[in-house]
Amino acid sequence: MQLKDYVNVIRQRWWVIVVAGLAAAVAAYAFSKLQPSIFRAETSYLVDQSRNDYGLNLAVANVMNSYRELLLSRPRLEQASAELQLDLTADQLLQDVAVQPRPDERKIIIQVDHPDPAVAARLANKLGDILQAEVARINENKEGFDKISVIRLNPAVPPQGRYSPNTRLNVAAAGILGGILGLLLAFVLYFLDDTLKTTEDVERFVGITAVGAIPAMDLGGTARSRGARPVRWLPRALNK
Repeated sequence: MQLKDYVNVIRQRWWVIVVAGLAAAVAAYAFSKLQPSIFRAETSYLVDQSRNDYGLNLAVANVMNSYRELLLSRPRLEQASAELQLDLTADQLLQDVAVQPRPDERKIIIQVDHPDPAVAARLANKLGDILQAEVARINENKEGFDKISVIRLNPAVPPQGRYSPNTRLNVAAAGILGGILGLLLAFVLYFLDDTLKTTEDVERFVGITAVGAIPAMDLGGTARSRGARPVRWLPRALNK
């Protein structure tokens, strides 16, 4: 196939691409509306050190991963749930809580997803309080110059907009994917259609050059000049 053949396929079956894209977008919109709204609350903490030297800098980077494991441990998650009276198990909270250490920035980000924005904010702040309490307890057994402190930078607040599902993103992605599938379907229909419709088809598949065409006739005996398909071609070989 040449480039013009691909263009012709798209021009002839553009409706397949449009219908497939619209159908996928509508389905994604309906699916997004049926999903429960999830809100994400986030709080950040600065991990500071009592003195600035290379050894302690490395220790801070390593200990931040330990803080993450500490917060995501079953006892700490159950503690947060019990203190907030959430009636959620540690396994349930593990699916909704994310702790992201950022050693380069010396920050720890705590994110909580929940259908209730107020609960998401309260839980994020409570986990931060537990982290600060644990760090303070660890510092009691350290010398003054080796202590690491955790300082709250931004407390979590109830989010205004939902985090998921992202209806716009889902509809856009589904529309694009549906359009691609529609494009593939258009070419599949083209290759499954083995009829000859144009003089180019005759020349390409039969291997002879067409020199003319007889237009289709209506019942009154007049040629249909507009929108009519040629029904018979006169090959050059028969014109000799």
